[in-house]
Amino acid sequence: MNTSSHRVTIASHFNQTAPDTSAELNDLITRSKVLESVPDLGPAGRLVSAPVTRALAATFDRDLGDPILWAWRTHRDLKEAASATLAGDGPPEYVTLAEHEISSIHHPEVDVTVDQWPPARITFDLTLRFTLEALLLTVQGGLLIGLSPGVCSVDVALSAHGFDFSRSAKYALQELVALHTGLRLLPASAYAELARSEGVG
Repeated sequence: MNTSSHRVTIASHFNQTAPDTSAELNDLITRSKVLESVPDLGPAGRLVSAPVTRALAATFDRDLGDPILWAWRTHRDLKEAASATLAGDGPPEYVTLAEHEISSIHHPEVDVTVDQWPPARITFDLTLRFTLEALLLTVQGGLLIGLSPGVCSVDVALSAHGFDFSRSAKYALQELVALHTGLRLLPASAYAELARSEGVG
């Protein structure tokens, strides 16, 4: 299980053994020859693996755990606990989540131009799947402020033009989810209305 303290991104998930977040991904794309299968690119594809990989690495410089937080924002029990504690004058509420899966699908695109070749757009399919152990989450003041320790299994698949690659890893959930001062679970208008009412009071 990955227990490092650095920020875990989609890029670092693919590049777990190299300090350069594009090194392993570049090697993967070069060996797959996927770029040479792109229509209107053909043999010129072998010339652009490095810039394409850099563009992907920049796109993948996103926190790997973001889809988990987005999913929790839509969870009914968490939203109800947030509404019940929004005023902030009572005890926290605790929400138990059974083992569950969260999936997120994306379609990153990279535009490529090579001299004497027509421009080409490469569309990748990126699928993130998280399997989370049962958890106890703490909600107070309308915010998710704490979660019990747990392990999260992550499978990330990248595909395009017949190329298909996946990488799996396990992380401590705290590596993927940073709550900082708390995660808002309600629409921004709810917190704005609370702030106005407290100002009037």
